[in-house]
Amino acid sequence: MKKVVKRTKGLIKGRSPAVLVSAAIHAALLLSAGVFVVFQIVDRKEVQFVPHKVERPKMKLKKLRVKVKQTVKPRKTTERITSSRRSNIMPDIQLPKMSSMGSGLDEGIGGFQMMADLSQMGLMGTDRSVGNDFEGTYYYLMLKRNGTPYPGMSNEAGARDPIHGEMAKVIKEFLSSGWDPKVFDPFWRSPKKLYATQIFVPPVSSTLAPEKFGDTDRTHEAAFWVAHYKGEIGHKTGGRFRFWGIGDDIMFVRLNGKIVLDAGWTNVHEADWSGWRSSAKEHRKYQISHTLYRVGDWFELKPGETMDMEVLIGEVPGGGYMALLMVQEEGVEYPERDLSTGGPLLPVFKTMETPEHLIDEMMYTLPSGHVDLYGGPIFSAH
Repeated sequence: MKKVVKRTKGLIKGRSPAVLVSAAIHAALLLSAGVFVVFQIVDRKEVQFVPHKVERPKMKLKKLRVKVKQTVKPRKTTERITSSRRSNIMPDIQLPKMSSMGSGLDEGIGGFQMMADLSQMGLMGTDRSVGNDFEGTYYYLMLKRNGTPYPGMSNEAGARDPIHGEMAKVIKEFLSSGWDPKVFDPFWRSPKKLYATQIFVPPVSSTLAPEKFGDTDRTHEAAFWVAHYKGEIGHKTGGRFRFWGIGDDIMFVRLNGKIVLDAGWTNVHEADWSGWRSSAKEHRKYQISHTLYRVGDWFELKPGETMDMEVLIGEVPGGGYMALLMVQEEGVEYPERDLSTGGPLLPVFKTMETPEHLIDEMMYTLPSGHVDLYGGPIFSAH
């Protein structure tokens, strides 16, 4: 044991002091380096990436100005629909029919009764459907569809001839075709439709129909035109009825595909365009305006039943024009007219009550005491 200790002491003693100092310095440096590395690793901060600020161009924005159209307030009306059934609106528009959208006008919505606006109704109708009405289409036979003259259609004696004239040929073709509107395809047709609740135009200028249908370019030559009205009729309690009327120059009435009245002017009526003849003893017996009544066939309407109805009216040479359609109900006693020819005081055919302003317009040129403008049945289809 003593020998080992002695050897160790000898080794330490045998070393140079410089070596010992160097070793101590190195040890201290190693220790400092280790501590520095540890602290660097522990305390190293996370690098943060900050984007450079970029100057972006600014756009000058102008304030948008919007023009707001003034809304149209609905008109207030005082007219009433006398039928207790639904009426039709909305259509040939030519959506589904304009007539289909107004079902329930008379019944109302949510407990409130709605009434059709008849304030714009005129003798030829109005440009907006009011419910249970007839849609009218206007054709000008002196022009082709493209607006150029139609050959043979001129306001001369030959063309106006009720038997051999060009217009007579076209109307006879239309009547014999089952009232197919395609017969009028070659001719100018107004894009404007009119909707009427009656066919009653007292003596007026033949320019009235072209003006009301928007044919304003040719009103100075208001001849060779026709208007085709289509709709439905019905009657709440049903019954038997027949039409009385007169057309200057053209008036034909058809129910469910059958002609029940040819009320054309004398030369047109005698030309027998339709092949229809009246069997009524009252036919051409009683005065109406400045001519004689034409009397139609009896027809029957059952309660809740509807019938298709069409009316063709028109003018041949121009000048004066009228179209008067009355109705008689079987079993009803009518007052006797105070005229030289006598005859019953018949009501105007209609599908709605006639507005007061329109009655005033009818009375303006119609001789008094010829027809009843206020009474009579309402032929509402719904």
